[in-house]
Amino acid sequence: MNVDAFEDNVNKSIRLIVGLGNPGIRYVNTRHNIGFYLLDEIAQSNACVWQFNKVWQAYTTSIILNNTKVQLLKPQMFMNLSGFPVRTACHYLKLEPSNLLIVCDDISIELGKFKISTVLGSAGHRGVKHISQCLGSGFIRYRVGVGGKKNTDVTLSTFVLSKFTPEEQSYLPFILQKFKKNLEVLIDKGAVKGMNFIER
Repeated sequence: MNVDAFEDNVNKSIRLIVGLGNPGIRYVNTRHNIGFYLLDEIAQSNACVWQFNKVWQAYTTSIILNNTKVQLLKPQMFMNLSGFPVRTACHYLKLEPSNLLIVCDDISIELGKFKISTVLGSAGHRGVKHISQCLGSGFIRYRVGVGGKKNTDVTLSTFVLSKFTPEEQSYLPFILQKFKKNLEVLIDKGAVKGMNFIER
């Protein structure tokens, strides 16, 4: 796919937002579950109720942003199998990867910051990698910084599965407010054009 064709694809309307995380109480408020956290907060602020879809193996609800109905999805299979629920939902909703926004953690980005990626590749994120394997390319990634690993004695998996410290948790409402504003822009203008208008 050439660059122009790819940019045309990612400028199509976002209809499905997927927050990545691991299911289960032990993973609540961990860095790897920042996608779940942000979607939970968005749903709560819109008075939406999550429902478990057994076929999709995911919790789902919908919101209205800029007069557009957008489905929210939290896969309930472990991170490295996220592609299965996402593929099933896209098939049922008749969506292309270009209608999809993936919200995931990124340890290479400072806490409180984010990057929007329209380039191909997973950057080593197993959830994103599996979605790519199941759907192919063309979706947008909203990569949320969860801080870099500073302790060399701690493995990468231990770090991403650790909980935010009380000091770090004070950043979460700030991250959420930026996410809300950016979603509205991206849904209104598309990913590539919207990147010129979002709050950094």
